[in-house]
Amino acid sequence: MNPIFLLRNFLNGILKEKNPYSVGLAFAFGFVLGIIPKNNLTAHLLFVFAFIFKTNIPFFFIATILFSSFSFITDRITDPLGYFILNLDYLSSFFSWMYNAPIIPWTDFNNTVVCGGMILGLFMFLPIYFCFKKLAEKYLIEVGLKLSHSRIVKILKLGWFFEWYFKE
Repeated sequence: MNPIFLLRNFLNGILKEKNPYSVGLAFAFGFVLGIIPKNNLTAHLLFVFAFIFKTNIPFFFIATILFSSFSFITDRITDPLGYFILNLDYLSSFFSWMYNAPIIPWTDFNNTVVCGGMILGLFMFLPIYFCFKKLAEKYLIEVGLKLSHSRIVKILKLGWFFEWYFKE
């Protein structure tokens, strides 16, 4: 697969989107995945859940990259929040059971940033979903029209030349 083909598919996913539901879900999942560390089973499961539900994949990647670039700011919120949750006395036996379970420790739930990020992500999931769904209802058609008339899209619409040139 050549890079031109990938770029065309990426832009097609953005331009052809008419459903604000999938854009809202993409940004909500992108927020949750963006604010937690990516080297654990939790991040991989969130990635899979984003594909299971009808999310717009290009917007999901955009949202994940966008929110990951600001994760150093949210770490100041998620770290103390995770520390607070993990140190609650009445949850200590539950966390001990989770740590001794077969696969659950790979989720890295005992990391304060992961735990706090999941709590913050669950708390902010619906507000982000409704906010970006509303924005998508207003601006999806306008942005898609402007993007479809941009120079890069016009060049990529001449795809038969690039497909012939990069044919494998």
